[in-house]
Amino acid sequence: MRDSDEEQIRIDLAATFRIIAHLGMHEAVANHFSAALSADGKTFLLNPKWKHFSRIRASDLLVLNADDERCAARPDVDATAWAIHGQIHQRLPDVRVVLHLHPVYTTSLACLATPQILPIDQNTARYFNRVAVDTLYGGMADNAAEGARLAGLLADKRRLLMGNHGCW
Repeated sequence: MRDSDEEQIRIDLAATFRIIAHLGMHEAVANHFSAALSADGKTFLLNPKWKHFSRIRASDLLVLNADDERCAARPDVDATAWAIHGQIHQRLPDVRVVLHLHPVYTTSLACLATPQILPIDQNTARYFNRVAVDTLYGGMADNAAEGARLAGLLADKRRLLMGNHGCW
């Protein structure tokens, strides 16, 4: 990858954080985004822990390697972000960007007894059978096994609705 490619990915990802903050779709500092830098997806950018979306700059983004377990111990890396983004980028090289959010309406849907999107109109029909639904969420996804499980759910989907939690 050329340095100019990484620079543009950094700029685009930082802009995405700012746009999401402007739209009010974030939850303070409890969300995380990543973007693959390498062809195999294992080297990726991630937002630093505890940095508000509205304040993230391209230069703030961390470069991590999904094969390097030392990344989990870094003080600027959120444990859940590492566990999930690291596993997704390691296991699904075609996934170039991962956005994890808790938008209010989506999170409300995720908290229903059966969180699913039924094709009842043209707006919801576009998501029918295109969203993986995780009904096994049991708390903080802060270990590699949970990240691998979530990556497995995304194998043939591009969106993940996490029951009682949020979305990917």
